[in-house]
Amino acid sequence: MTASTARSGGASSVTRRLGRQERRESILAAAAAAFARNGYAATSMADISTAAGVSHLIVYRHFDSKDALYRAVLDDAIRQLDVALGAPGAVGRYGVTPRALLESARAAPDTFTVLWRHASREPSFAGIVDDARERLVCAAHDALADHAVPSQQRWAARATVTYLVESVLVWIEDGDERLDDRFVAAADVATRAGVRAWIRPRPAR
Repeated sequence: MTASTARSGGASSVTRRLGRQERRESILAAAAAAFARNGYAATSMADISTAAGVSHLIVYRHFDSKDALYRAVLDDAIRQLDVALGAPGAVGRYGVTPRALLESARAAPDTFTVLWRHASREPSFAGIVDDARERLVCAAHDALADHAVPSQQRWAARATVTYLVESVLVWIEDGDERLDDRFVAAADVATRAGVRAWIRPRPAR
C-alpha cells in the first residue's frame, strides 16, 4: 500500500511507501478485521493479504504464520485492555465499569471482538482469554469485598464480568455509537441491580 498525493494541474503523483512499522500495523488491522468477521479457522493468509492490499510475501515478511499473526492481534487487544484498566475511575464499586470496557472496545473494535468473541473457541488461544477474563473477575471480586455476602462474592464477580463483556460486544456490533452514554448508564444500572439482588443478606425467618 502506498500513500499518493496528486499534483494539482498535472497527471503525475508523489507516492510514499509505508515504513516497516506502518506496514506491520496495516497488516494487523486487516487481519483483525478478517478474524473478527470470520474467526481463526475460516480466515486464510490469502484473505488477510487481500484485505491488506499486499502480497503473501509481504505478509510473511512480518508474520511467519497465521498463528503468529493471530497472537499479535490478541496482544494488541490485551494492550488496549491494559490502557482501559489503567485509566482513572476504570474500576468502580462493582469492578470494571461499563464505560471503561466500552472505551476499550471502541478504541479497537475488531481486536476486542477477536479476543472476547472468537479466541475462546480456539484451544491454542483460549488461555489468553481466560487470563484476561480472570483479571476482570479479580477486579470485580476485590471491589465487591466490602458489601458482598462472602459465599456469593465470586459468583457475583464472574456474573458481572460475563454480563459486561457480552453486553459491550453486542453494543459495538448493533448499537449506535451516538448513544454510548445511554448504554453506559443502562449497563451500570443493570449491573448494580443484579449484584444487589443476589448479594444482599437475606433476613432470618
